[in-house]
Amino acid sequence: MVRESIKDKNNTYDKIKHLVEVDDDILAVFTIISSQIKELYIAKNSTIDSKYVDLIVNNLGYNKSTDIDISTEIIEQDAKKNLLGNLKWIVLEYDEMRILKIYESDKIIFVLINSNTQLEHTVDNILGYYYESEELPKSLF
Repeated sequence: MVRESIKDKNNTYDKIKHLVEVDDDILAVFTIISSQIKELYIAKNSTIDSKYVDLIVNNLGYNKSTDIDISTEIIEQDAKKNLLGNLKWIVLEYDEMRILKIYESDKIIFVLINSNTQLEHTVDNILGYYYESEELPKSLF
């Protein structure tokens, strides 16, 4: 059972990675595990690079020099006090970019999205695909 859940979590990341390959509005996807960027995938047509992703992560308050992410620690403490349970995802809206953060027990998945898109064309599709789909489609869009 444990192996299946790990496989499922990796498969969900692979689904998001697949979306980066087929959706022009998704610029990049990566995970943060123990305040470290892992599994970075940048879309071929994207104008951002890994240095830009590093700047975004630092700007969001993830300090790579420690093993504890302050934002995640606060969210986890609040979730323990909250009758609603753990936070599953959140959308950050900026002038230049939209960021979808999907919280898993062992990592946070970040999806960087063009800001000039409608939510139902990006975030809704990503979340629906992430939580509901079982198989990788050949082409989503």
